[in-house]
Amino acid sequence: MTTDFAALLGDAARDDEITGASFAYWGGQRLETAVAGLRNSVTRDPVTPDTLMHIGSITKLFNTVLLMQLVDDGLISLDDPVVRHLPDLKLGDMEALQQITCRMLVNHTSGIDGDMPDDHGPDQERIVDAIDRCSSMGQLHVPGQATSYSNIGTVIAGYLSQRLRGMSWYSLVKRRLFEPLEMTYSLVDVSEAPRFRVSIGDQVDAAGKLVQSGKPFLPLSFAPCGTTAMMTASDLMIFARALLNNGEGPNGRRILSAKAAAQMAQETATFAAPESLRVGLGWMLLPGGVLTHSGGGPGVWSSLYAHPASGRIFVILTNSARLNALKASLIDPILRDWTGLTSTLPSRLPMTADTSRYGGWYENSAFRVEIFSENGRLFGRGALKVDHYETMAGEHPAVELHRIGEDRFEASSLLPGLGTDEIAFVGTDVEGRMQAMSWLARLLVRRGA
Repeated sequence: MTTDFAALLGDAARDDEITGASFAYWGGQRLETAVAGLRNSVTRDPVTPDTLMHIGSITKLFNTVLLMQLVDDGLISLDDPVVRHLPDLKLGDMEALQQITCRMLVNHTSGIDGDMPDDHGPDQERIVDAIDRCSSMGQLHVPGQATSYSNIGTVIAGYLSQRLRGMSWYSLVKRRLFEPLEMTYSLVDVSEAPRFRVSIGDQVDAAGKLVQSGKPFLPLSFAPCGTTAMMTASDLMIFARALLNNGEGPNGRRILSAKAAAQMAQETATFAAPESLRVGLGWMLLPGGVLTHSGGGPGVWSSLYAHPASGRIFVILTNSARLNALKASLIDPILRDWTGLTSTLPSRLPMTADTSRYGGWYENSAFRVEIFSENGRLFGRGALKVDHYETMAGEHPAVELHRIGEDRFEASSLLPGLGTDEIAFVGTDVEGRMQAMSWLARLLVRRGA
C-alpha cells in the first residue's frame, strides 16, 4: 500500500486527536518512519525521530522473550509449576499457587487477582516488593480454567528471570535484548531518562480536552508488565523484526531460538471478551493471522502489529490517551490491506433475556463495575480503584449495554476515553444470576447483589 504516513499523523495532531506520535512501517524491504506533534504539550517541544515514547504493555513481549530464553537454555519448562523455581513465592490462595505453571504467567490464565497496584512510593517500588505483596492477592478463577489479562503474572515471570539469572530485570532487558539488537534509543530504567529526549503523556479531561498527566510512570514495581519501558518506534521495530525472523535480529544477532519464537505466536488461550482476541505467549492474535500487542498508561497509547505471512510490521507510539484516534485513518486500512478483512461492529439484538440476572457489582483488584437494569434495559457504570489516572477518578455516568449475543453486550466506554467496550457475562449460580463479567479482557467477579 502507498500511504503518506506523515500527513496522516500530522492531521491527527493538528486536529488535537493526539498530542504526538512516532510511527514505523516495515514492508519487507524498506523501513518507513514518520513523526508528528509534540513530545511535551507544556513546553511545546516537537516529537523527533529520536524521541523515546512509552510502549506500556508491549513490554510484555520483551518479558516473555526473557522467559523463553530460560526455556531455550534448559533452565525451566513452560509446564513447570512456578513454585519449583520460586519456592518462597506466596499467594493469598496457596492451593491455587501449586497449580500455576510458568506458561500461565505469560498467557493470562493464572487467575491471580493483581491487575494494577497502588503506588507505595519510590523506596517501596522494587520488583521484589510487588512479589512480596502477592501474599495478599486472591484468585479470580481456578488456574488454567479461564483467561483474564494479568499484569501480576507478567511481573512474576520477570522476577523468575531475575532470580534464575542472578541479575536485575532491568539489566537483563538491556544486556540480553537491547544490546544484542543494538537498540540504542531504548530504556527500562527510568534513571536513564535524562540521557534521551522523552515524551510526556496527555490524558483526556472531563471536557474532552487533552491535558498533561501528572504521573508520567505507573508504579515501578510492575516494570516487567510495562510501567517503565520507553523507546523510539524504530527501535521497537528492530525487536519486532527479530521476533518475526525466527528470533534473529536485523543485525544477525539471535535473541531466541526459532522454536521459541514460533511458540510465542501460537494460540494458547481465548478471552470471553473481546471474543476475536486470542492469546499466544506474549503475543495477542487477531483474525487474519495478525500478531499484536498494545500498551497504555497515563496519557499513553501505543500499538504493535505484525503479519508473519507477509513479513510486514507497523508500530505506532503516542503520548495521548485517545485509544481510537488513529484507528479509522491509519490502523484499520493497514490491517485491511494485510488480511482483506473489514472490521465491523456487531449487530444489536433485541433484549430477550431477564436483565435482572446480570445486575450487581463486579470487581477485580483494579476495577469495579455496577450493572443494573431499568425498564427492561441494561446499564453499566465503571470505576477505577487505584489513583493513577487523574481523569478517570470520581463518578462516571452510566451507559447502556446493547445485546449482541448470548450473554454478550457492547457499550460506549464504561470509563472515559476507552472507546467501545465488549462485555461478556459468564457462569451462573443456582438462581441463574451471572457470576462474572469479562471486560477489557479482564475477568471481574460478582461481589454483591
